[in-house]
Amino acid sequence: MWHGAKLLTAMYEHACADPLVCDITVEDPSENFTRLRNFVDALKCSSLPSFQPEKLKDGFSKEMVKEAREKYKITAVQVRKIYELLRLRATDVSNADEYKKYRLEVKRRLNIPFQKEKKSLQKLEKFLQPQEYEAVLQSKISGQSARIF
Repeated sequence: MWHGAKLLTAMYEHACADPLVCDITVEDPSENFTRLRNFVDALKCSSLPSFQPEKLKDGFSKEMVKEAREKYKITAVQVRKIYELLRLRATDVSNADEYKKYRLEVKRRLNIPFQKEKKSLQKLEKFLQPQEYEAVLQSKISGQSARIF
């Protein structure tokens, strides 16, 4: 195991031993740290019963979140990432049906924020005057383009 992984594992062990620690988060991690954390978390979670290959193919479950949070104090968002990594590892990519199921599950998760936004805009459209609704749309569009640049 790499030095960074060993250091992160030691930090996790220290934090998990403290009963006052609820979960372990990292504010604004770099891409390299995110990769390291995903690697370490995947190694740890792969030993848990709910993350075994046969269970991974059944889909993401609340049991996975519960088990990873209790044992390793990993956030629900991070548990989902680890599930997808381990699910890909357990997926036979040469099996077209199996690989398609995996891809569609990831796609559904990625679409959730867009569906929420769509519902929110539909509600606004019902209650706002056309000019007000247009202003809201314009502010959202300019906000998104600002994030891109």
